[in-house]
Amino acid sequence: MNTRTVYASSLNRHVIGGDLANLTVREVKVVAIERWLRGIEKASGPDAMKTARSVLNGVLNLSVRHEAIPHNPVRDVGHVSVPTTKTTKRDTHRAFTTEERAELLAYVDADAVAKRHDLPDLLAFMAATGARVGEACGLRWSHLDLDAGRADLGPLPVRVPGVGLVLQEDGKTADSNRTVELPPWLVSRLLARQVEAVPNEWDVVFPSQARWPGTAGAEGERRLRDISNTTKHVWALLDGAGFKWATGHTIRKTVATWMDEAGATDRETANQLGHKRASMTKDVYMSRRTVSTRAASIL
Repeated sequence: MNTRTVYASSLNRHVIGGDLANLTVREVKVVAIERWLRGIEKASGPDAMKTARSVLNGVLNLSVRHEAIPHNPVRDVGHVSVPTTKTTKRDTHRAFTTEERAELLAYVDADAVAKRHDLPDLLAFMAATGARVGEACGLRWSHLDLDAGRADLGPLPVRVPGVGLVLQEDGKTADSNRTVELPPWLVSRLLARQVEAVPNEWDVVFPSQARWPGTAGAEGERRLRDISNTTKHVWALLDGAGFKWATGHTIRKTVATWMDEAGATDRETANQLGHKRASMTKDVYMSRRTVSTRAASIL
């Protein structure tokens, strides 16, 4: 489920249909918000509480902008932390080395399951650009300029209740729609793929191998890729390749880390990953396991 759907569900369930529904925006105070959040946490859990707070914050920010209220009281509510009891052996702070990334791509190119799911080129695209799984799944041929070595990212498949998978034109965030440059080795792969590409309804480069029966020829029209299923396949490939410590985000973290090590600015790296705030890119996506020699030389 995409972020927009999650927020719409929270708005309908907890804001419009919750305990604050009978209050005007001027009557929504800190005490009422804190009581409301505790009720959501008790009934639906800490993740639902955090999402509801974000939604309410957006609603009241809009109210401030239109001068309905002078100040957003959500800003005065204490930090909402989401406790976690999950334990994982995945190392979320680590990026791939050059050798590890090459080993992963070689494994995927040779793996029969990866080939069956048509994942080698998709994973190579992610590794070369830092694109999100959904952005790779929604990449269109018409958004590729292989002569110039560029790709326009943004659209992604989303599942709409009662409709199914559709291609959403807007990216995950306002800064997700962007143009990235492609390294020559990736351009070569995409040119080879283009030669054998079968047209599909959405013009996507990486459609699902699943087909709608009887919609186009004997085998049917290919469908959009489901982001959740593709993410599971990527995790399975990471495990199979011997990188059980890695996650799907390790690929994006690797792009950020390598750009940082090569001297790219935080803003350049944030633009590559489609982030609004360079600080978030630095804090979350750059590896904390990189050993720096600068401190030793300075001290």
